[in-house]
Amino acid sequence: MDLTTLLIIASAITILVTAFIEVVKRTTKIAARYLPITSIVVGIFVAIIVTPFADYDYYTMVVAGAIAGLSACGLFDLTKVAKEDK
Repeated sequence: MDLTTLLIIASAITILVTAFIEVVKRTTKIAARYLPITSIVVGIFVAIIVTPFADYDYYTMVVAGAIAGLSACGLFDLTKVAKEDK
């Protein structure tokens, strides 16, 4: 397993995590400070669910899910900064 494959998997999972976190933000009253932790947990959870359909082991998918969660939370922070700049 090389790093490129891991990042490709994480990029695909990031889209799902970002969409799910947006749904959570709009439907619940979760505090903004808990969203990064939630996105990491959701990323790992999605990766575990997708593992039977992938050709990779659980460890690889969990790492990819954690990277996806971190990417999604960074994307959330980026949009928050972009809104403040306007």
